[in-house]
Amino acid sequence: MDQAIIALLGVIITLMLYLDRGRRADIAQLRQETQSGLAQMGERLDNGLNQTREEMQRGFAYLHKRIDKLTEAVLDLARRVGRLEGRAEATSAQTPQ
Repeated sequence: MDQAIIALLGVIITLMLYLDRGRRADIAQLRQETQSGLAQMGERLDNGLNQTREEMQRGFAYLHKRIDKLTEAVLDLARRVGRLEGRAEATSAQTPQ
């Protein structure tokens, strides 16, 4: 009876050690897969952020061009109004009252 108990305990301990080794191997594999997945996700995020950054830079460049055109139009309009005011003052000074 004692030998049967000792043999059964030996089998149980052997089985527990085998299952523990398998569990540790599974955990190590899961850890490796998780790290590689996170690395891939990080690369995708970096690529996405770089693409978004480039699109924003192109958008801002376009916006700056439009603002420059608007500034030129406003300055041209201000020059023309200034010339018209000068003409209006010159014509009002020439007319006798």
